[in-house]
Amino acid sequence: MKKIFIALSLFIFTGIGFCEEVNFQNYTGYVNDYANILSSETKAKLTALSAEIENKTTSQLAILTIDATSPLDIETYAVKLFEKWGIGQKQKNNGVLILVAVKDRRVRIEVGYGLEGAIPDALANNIIQKSMIPFFKNGDYDAGVLHGAAVISKLIASEYNVEISELENIKITASSKKFSIFDFLFLILVIIMLIRRSFFWFIPMSGTGRGRGGYWHGGSSSGGFSGGFGGFGGGFSGGGGASGRW
Repeated sequence: MKKIFIALSLFIFTGIGFCEEVNFQNYTGYVNDYANILSSETKAKLTALSAEIENKTTSQLAILTIDATSPLDIETYAVKLFEKWGIGQKQKNNGVLILVAVKDRRVRIEVGYGLEGAIPDALANNIIQKSMIPFFKNGDYDAGVLHGAAVISKLIASEYNVEISELENIKITASSKKFSIFDFLFLILVIIMLIRRSFFWFIPMSGTGRGRGGYWHGGSSSGGFSGGFGGFGGGFSGGGGASGRW
């Protein structure tokens, strides 16, 4: 139902043409802090993390902070921006966008088709509610974005059966929010997913060595990425992910 709503929104804003034209920001790298809410240290950590993610999995993690998404809602804005930037590889659609609209007090995790199995909508929502919004409410955007990116990176790494060393440089700290039964259940859910994905790799695989759905797996990329940001790869999203407000 949610994806149908987003599709209808896209039709309204693009097919009818009665609303004002939206000028989307151009990307300058993995991290695009147009709202100026992230420290230089945080941007450096996020850039290094995203670079290692792409180097080892070909997946692409993009971060964008802006003031507001007006005249679009954040869901429609994220889908259209995702398409414009082409986050993820064209044949794999393995991109993720973290979008923070500060004045709107809204955040969105937009997931490409190829990673919807690793980051389903419910899990994306939990990442927002438990790992990001508690920090945003305290004005700590650095911690909120870092925590969200770290959890997403762990899920991508598990999907591709790799280790991400840059995660060691991101200190995971508890927010001021009390640990609830819902936090505990979320933690159990993440652990179960990681265990199930780890168990999958003990099962012998035949053929060309490709995993589920034709995804690429392995410890290093065979593509064109070699350490520096070379642009996004033409990936696509159909509205998967979650949004939240603080």
